[in-house]
Amino acid sequence: MSESSLMSMPTPRPRLLHPSQVLVRSRTLDRIGVAGQDLFARTRNIWSSFQHSPLLRRRRRHSAELSPAPHKDKKGSKKPQVTRSPTSPIPKLPKEKEFVKKNINRPRGFIKKVSIATMLAHSKDQIKKPIILTQDKEVRKDAVVWFKNLQEYMGDTKVGKGLKDKERLKRAAEITFNGWQKVCFRDEFFMQVIKQTTCNPKPKSLEWGWKLISAYLYYFPPTIRFQGYLEGYLYKNKENDLNQCEVPVQMYADYCYERLAKMITRGAKHGQKKPTDDDIAHAMQLPFKKSMFGATLEEVMELQKESHPDRHLPWVLTLLADKVVLYGGYSTEGIFRVPGDIDKVCSLKVSLDNGEHLSEFPTTDAPVCASLLKEWLRELYDPAICHDTYQKCLDNCENASYCSTIVSELPDINRLVVTFVIKFLQGFLAEETIKKTKMTADNLAMVFAPNLLRCPSTDLQVAMDNSKWEMTFVRTLINNLDTSYMDGVV
Repeated sequence: MSESSLMSMPTPRPRLLHPSQVLVRSRTLDRIGVAGQDLFARTRNIWSSFQHSPLLRRRRRHSAELSPAPHKDKKGSKKPQVTRSPTSPIPKLPKEKEFVKKNINRPRGFIKKVSIATMLAHSKDQIKKPIILTQDKEVRKDAVVWFKNLQEYMGDTKVGKGLKDKERLKRAAEITFNGWQKVCFRDEFFMQVIKQTTCNPKPKSLEWGWKLISAYLYYFPPTIRFQGYLEGYLYKNKENDLNQCEVPVQMYADYCYERLAKMITRGAKHGQKKPTDDDIAHAMQLPFKKSMFGATLEEVMELQKESHPDRHLPWVLTLLADKVVLYGGYSTEGIFRVPGDIDKVCSLKVSLDNGEHLSEFPTTDAPVCASLLKEWLRELYDPAICHDTYQKCLDNCENASYCSTIVSELPDINRLVVTFVIKFLQGFLAEETIKKTKMTADNLAMVFAPNLLRCPSTDLQVAMDNSKWEMTFVRTLINNLDTSYMDGVV
């Protein structure tokens, strides 16, 4: 073929590459050091052609129509307009899409593409890495293991299908305790259970998943980054029955939505004690049955409005105190210090919540009643002596006058409860009673300090260092607080 005919032939049109192929090939060439500027110029031209293609322009125009238009404030600076419902603080779908786009750990490289909807829907398969993007090494290492535990708890694996209820609750307690104590795991745990409760075709598995969300929100909230997404998920399930099955998802979502609002303002539940199976079972029942245990004092008083409208104190507190005295508490050695039988305590707790005590009181054992009285105080959502006065209590624990002032300045219901408990304990200080019970003011203060005060720090060493000052504060109250005005108050 002649040179002139070769020159007259048309130049072949370069084949357009997918952007990912362009980037991979460019990086490969750069890494192996291929010379020649023409090749890289051609690559850049292909990339530029793709960026300005009609298809991409249509996509950009469509996404711009979905995104909120910026508006100018008085100073003229542009601010993004936050799309929110006029009656609710729940972000709309674009906000959720934004979170998913920035935070979901999607597959990379030449792996077969999986839609976000599929990634965030119920699956029998294991995950290979955390669902949420994270730099935390512990989360990246253990997220897969915890997801496997979640699947077993929900009955989504062969092992999980054969679990008995007690073993299932143990799994739930382990997962919940880990999320409670380690903030880095919280968002991942919430996202994992959201995934397994989305488009879940198995009613049993779906219900166990929602029970776990209820338990999570009893102990801890998500981080700020994840709050909006979780709020939106709960709101959608609260307003619409998305699953169309016999599981009362809307009731679970309604409870969890209200609980999340409280957790955002108050933070995680304080304490170091690992939740027992009974604690988890109790937390899972709360969407359907409000409890006298684990609520705020205001909620307790609201719950007893119909049954005890004239009472100024929680009836469960006064009832247990009366039963301790009635069943020989003044003559029981180690009362409050020696715990009652744990099974009897749990049984009494259930009986009081179910109203079974009205016909016949379930026990005549003073230590059982004493143990449950302490548990009721310890499980209050907010401690009887408020968090904002905690440091004052420690700093002035030996000043009787100032300690009394602190109590008098508490909110009314808190002041009445603290004063009632101190008056009740003062009844054990008679010499004859101390000889029988072996419980001095020091002993009583040591037992009741952790039930009335709650260290806001999650550092175990700080809590241990503060315990002696907490005990001193309660002992000062027992020895000096004037409780005479509580006579006849119930």
